[in-house]
Amino acid sequence: MERTEILEKIREAETKVEESIKKAEEESENIISEAKAKARAIIEDAEKEAEKIKNEIIEKARAKIEKEKEEIRDALTKQIAEIESKGKSNMQSAVEFLYKEFIGMVEHA
Repeated sequence: MERTEILEKIREAETKVEESIKKAEEESENIISEAKAKARAIIEDAEKEAEKIKNEIIEKARAKIEKEKEEIRDALTKQIAEIESKGKSNMQSAVEFLYKEFIGMVEHA
């Protein structure tokens, strides 16, 4: 083999190595790009799921608060009705008491 042939074979080998390196770098970039895209998709899915869970928690809390509010409203309405009922029954007694006191004052005057 002549020197020029050897040099040509070396150049060919170098070209093949450079092409292999370039191809490997492109494949590496593609793999990285795909991995980044998959990671973004996973993050987006996780964010959507977190938002869904957050909304469910908020809705449950709102429902619980609404229920408690209704229970408090019902209890207070019942208390008001009891106080009103007692007031009405006491009102008759108070009117009678005041009437008797007034009559007693008028008779002694």
